[in-house]
Amino acid sequence: MSQRNIFNFTSTETDIYDFLMSHKDEVIKSNLRNLAKTIHVSPASVLRCIKKMGFNSFYELKFDFRNKLQAIQVYCQSDHLIDISRDFFNRPLLDQYQNTITDIKNVIENSKMVFFFGIGTSGILAEYGSRQFANFGINSFYNKDPYYPFQLIEKDISSTVMIVLSVSGETHEVIKQITSLKNLKCKIISITNTSYSSMVAKLSDINLSYNIGEEVFPDEINATSQIPVIFLLELLARELKKK
Repeated sequence: MSQRNIFNFTSTETDIYDFLMSHKDEVIKSNLRNLAKTIHVSPASVLRCIKKMGFNSFYELKFDFRNKLQAIQVYCQSDHLIDISRDFFNRPLLDQYQNTITDIKNVIENSKMVFFFGIGTSGILAEYGSRQFANFGINSFYNKDPYYPFQLIEKDISSTVMIVLSVSGETHEVIKQITSLKNLKCKIISITNTSYSSMVAKLSDINLSYNIGEEVFPDEINATSQIPVIFLLELLARELKKK
């Protein structure tokens, strides 16, 4: 949904917008007059808000909402997740990642500290990865702040390894942080969905990619399964513990 005019909303239009976005099922089933009555505004106010959202009519808004909800229902089917997981774990994973994991072990074993970094869902998994490494006696921390001022650090951190998590590998804030860290001679290891079209992967010293179908919900919500990421984080922690 276009939000190009969202900053031009009046306070009433902001209330209408919040209601529309949080009651999509009700919007789909309602007509304009009843919906306006529910929100306690005039039908004309609802229509003005809808047009500022980028739609020509109430029916166009309903059509957009219906299509997006149907897309989410398809993605949310449990069979879909099982198929993705089965496809990933049916691969010869140890053979696929053996050489890369050996390279990662060599880099980490020659470092003093491991930092995990990610934002959004990847930030939550960065925290998880850091804890997994700590559970296996590896000195590790995490950072989920996309605006952390790495560029202001003057100390040489060439003995630090940053493990960056990014589904798309194209997030601007992540790329900017990696660039700052590379300028500090920090080693970069990335875990992304793909390597061939990922800027994060290309900027990294080592990349692990899991290559599963990307799932992006309406409104640019990336819901790509992170089951492979959890597996790779735990695999790395256990492989490092072997040493």
